[in-house]
Parts: sequence; structure tokens; C-alpha cells
Amino acid sequence: MSKIITKNDMGRSICEMDFDVNENWIYAKWDGFANLDAIKSWGESYIKLVDKTKCPYFLNDDSKSTGPWTNALSWIESYLIPNAIEKGVKYYAHVLSASAFASLSSKELNMRIANLLEIGSFKSVDEAKAWLKSKQGK
Repeated sequence: MSKIITKNDMGRSICEMDFDVNENWIYAKWDGFANLDAIKSWGESYIKLVDKTKCPYFLNDDSKSTGPWTNALSWIESYLIPNAIEKGVKYYAHVLSASAFASLSSKELNMRIANLLEIGSFKSVDEAKAWLKSKQGK
């Protein structure tokens, strides 16, 4: 499956997403600042990918994201997460950003959606992968 690239309003690639067939998870890797429109565009692509793959495991790597994205929290909470859950997502491994602003946005989101699906927050991709594998029984 080919990578899905999301760009911000300046045309810069900010997220690469793919379904990893071998690991059976969707992996989104963010880099830089994501504005609301880019997040919504990515979210629509994510919902389509979940619907196509029926994959319950999501690895969201925000380790290189920068800047706050609190303006997207309500949309993520009210639209994206419920639709992802409806399509079958159950496990959400979140690699936090080193950026204080991006990390605060991530932590706030995780608090808002913690009762909706199983979430793990991590400092490294390796930790997140190990957690997802444990949820898969590997």
C-alpha cells in the first residue's frame, strides 16, 4: 500500500501515513506544524484507510511535530475519534512530541478521549510498537 502524504497550507509535507501489513497497524508519522485544515484532511484519509483495512491498531508518531494544535481538539474528539471507533479502531499508541506546545495538545486530547478507546502514551516509537504488539498478543 502506498503512503498517504498530508501537506500543510504552505505545501510542506507534515504527515506520512501507511498501513503496515506485516505489523497490522496504521502508522502516522508527523513532522512540523499542522494547521486545522491539514489535520482535517489527514483525518478524512485516516478514516478511509481504517475503513479499507479494518485495522484496530493505530500508531501516531508526534515525536517531530511542533507547535500547538489545540484548535483541532474539538473536531478530533467529536468527529474523528468516534468515526475511527465506528470503523473498528480500538488501540491508540501515541508517541509524544518533544515540543512543549505539541505535547500539551497531545496530552489534552488523550485526556478527552481516554474513556473511548485504549490509549498508550510513549516517549519513543519503540515503546509504542512494543505496546501495540502486546495488544496483538505478540
